[in-house]
Amino acid sequence: MIYDRKEIETLGIFDGINEIIATTKNEAGAPNAAPLGLIKNGDALSVRLFIGSHTYDNIMGGHEFVANVSHDPMLFVETALNDIPEDRFVERDGELTLKDAEAWALFRCEPKNLDIALPEVEFVKGEVIRREFRAVNRGINLVVEAAVAATRYVALKSDLYLEEIFKIRRIVGRCGGPREIEAMDRLDELIYEHV
Repeated sequence: MIYDRKEIETLGIFDGINEIIATTKNEAGAPNAAPLGLIKNGDALSVRLFIGSHTYDNIMGGHEFVANVSHDPMLFVETALNDIPEDRFVERDGELTLKDAEAWALFRCEPKNLDIALPEVEFVKGEVIRREFRAVNRGINLVVEAAVAATRYVALKSDLYLEEIFKIRRIVGRCGGPREIEAMDRLDELIYEHV
């Protein structure tokens, strides 16, 4: 278990926007998972939440979330536009995490009701479950980008996001492996369900 804030990079969290999957619980204890950008700028950590999302409501109520580090494109797609089944969650050291996470970190915060940004996010603890070394695959990064565009399309209904997803799909077809291509197919299905 890691408790020292100075070792956060051991968990795969570096400067810039780290696309993680946040796990939270609502007041009734029901689990939720959704992609979230965890922003690290030197020693400063923050996230940006959007009003009306389950993640926003759960963090506002519970003042914490778990950042799950994963490179599974399907997990990003499923959690972006869908609720995943409870058997995909597991408790580790008393915290709600994803069963397939490569690492996880608990963060606490004092959300401010008037602002969607949470500038003061505090690292509490984390754990590396497994280390997977891999070369950079443009496909997984593009699937994450497509999932972000899909959430914006569902919220705003702007065709610009559909055009972006269409362009991304072509590149994933060239650069991604079978899992990334399957994730893009699933993203299309989920977008169709929300139209």
